[in-house]
Amino acid sequence: MPHSVKQRSLLLRTVVWLVCTAALVTVGAVIFEWIQLASSRSYDQLDWRALRIAVLLLLNLCLTVLIASAFALYFWSRLSQSLPELQGWHLQSPESEFCAKHATRDYVFDDYLAQEERIFQELEALITDSWTSQNSGAYNRFNKDSICDPASLLDHNWNRSRVLECDSPIGGVLLVHGLSDSPYSLRRLGERLHAEGYTVIWLRVPGHGTNPHALATICWDDWTAAVKVAAKGLRSKLPDGLPLLLAGYSNGGALSVHYAVSALDDETLPSVDAIVLLSPMIGINPLAKITRLTNAVGLVSRNEKTKWSHIYAEIDPFKYSSWPMNANAQAWDATQGVEKKLAVLQKAGRMNEMPPILAMQSAVDSTVSVPRLITALFARLQSETSELFLFDINRIDNLSNLVNFSFEKTILPALQQADRPYRLSVVRNAENDPKQMVLRTRTRGTWREQPIQACWPDGVISLSHIAIPIAPDDPVYGDESHTAGLSLGSIRMRAEPSALMIPSTLFVRCRQNPFYELMENHVIEWVNTNNPSRNDGV
Repeated sequence: MPHSVKQRSLLLRTVVWLVCTAALVTVGAVIFEWIQLASSRSYDQLDWRALRIAVLLLLNLCLTVLIASAFALYFWSRLSQSLPELQGWHLQSPESEFCAKHATRDYVFDDYLAQEERIFQELEALITDSWTSQNSGAYNRFNKDSICDPASLLDHNWNRSRVLECDSPIGGVLLVHGLSDSPYSLRRLGERLHAEGYTVIWLRVPGHGTNPHALATICWDDWTAAVKVAAKGLRSKLPDGLPLLLAGYSNGGALSVHYAVSALDDETLPSVDAIVLLSPMIGINPLAKITRLTNAVGLVSRNEKTKWSHIYAEIDPFKYSSWPMNANAQAWDATQGVEKKLAVLQKAGRMNEMPPILAMQSAVDSTVSVPRLITALFARLQSETSELFLFDINRIDNLSNLVNFSFEKTILPALQQADRPYRLSVVRNAENDPKQMVLRTRTRGTWREQPIQACWPDGVISLSHIAIPIAPDDPVYGDESHTAGLSLGSIRMRAEPSALMIPSTLFVRCRQNPFYELMENHVIEWVNTNNPSRNDGV
């Protein structure tokens, strides 16, 4: 450990010790005053001692808060020192990254794409110059000779924004990816939408697609500003009268809803005709908001590691493996921004102005809150064309004792409110034959059921947050029979977790959706149903 880090650690321990000592002295003083108050017979002394006790109790409370904060700072500082060493991609990022202040009145989406070109030129320079001595290894997205190099996997680097226009479009769709993610996660859905006749824009959200440090310095206002620029750019590519739709995955779902509500009150923003959400980040764990304390830890300790939750090898070509604490704070702000806008809209009695929404969601999701999706969004919607589409867990009999069913306690009560106007669809095992999968749909309180051909793969108990938009034959996250060298969806390795620079969840979480074809067809059918130009035969 460097000498300066040792000195700061010693200083922090000294501060903790002094605050604890002061708290103990204050507690002793409070006890003494209580004893004196109990033995006092003068009313003047009673009033005076009562006031002193109140002041001492307040002081003790302040000291307790200081102790808790000091201990948190100290232990987080110590914990962060155990993280692996930071590499160049944790400490530097392209300087030309878009931020909200760039979105002036004359700034258009073509400017955004030109700025993005400069960003990736700067990233290339960092990879080939500053990071050369650190990016060795066959599994490193910042190594140009690695099988994880995003530029060499497909005919397009899917870390970047992309535009696919139609000569005679029937509408436009803006696709917005998730947190630490890239446009790749919505590649397959966007290509299908384009084949159906839609002009499609995949937006690279600022701070994404380059390197993890970019996500450590970005703000959610930059994300919302970029979505507005992209929506205007898409609108300019469509003939008048054609619908504009948003499709958002995870954090992109929150940004899509935020934009749609913002457009209701801002005439300069193109209106939204329908929204598709995949694993939308409408609610997350409230603990995310306290991650801002890491800024204070970093300020005191001067240790860059305190800004990171975990540091992993960057083997995923289209998603960051390392996670900066800033991502949690910005995600929390994004969800709260959406909640505030929805609450204001509801209070004004204007929820009927919201466009119809289709959400595709796993019933079990450790990243976002499924109950919050139901109560904060769908319970407020008034459109009968809106639909919540859930993928239940695998309820096959021989796995029943391995499954944690606690998620039902929060989800089922919200779903059992049959008076809600939205449609509810659930993919689940048939009750009389668990091997048979069915699609159960509730419309206006009435249930109907139909068998489906897809089924759960052996050993898979549930989908995951990251699996929803990924097909089984995906070239990166699909099973190994469909990938060329890099198979992150079926990786197998045996070791103590502490011996690996990759997360153990990589081996446990389902990375592809076995019901993807059903899901994609359902999305297309729903989108076309809510497309006035399609219905009019245009």
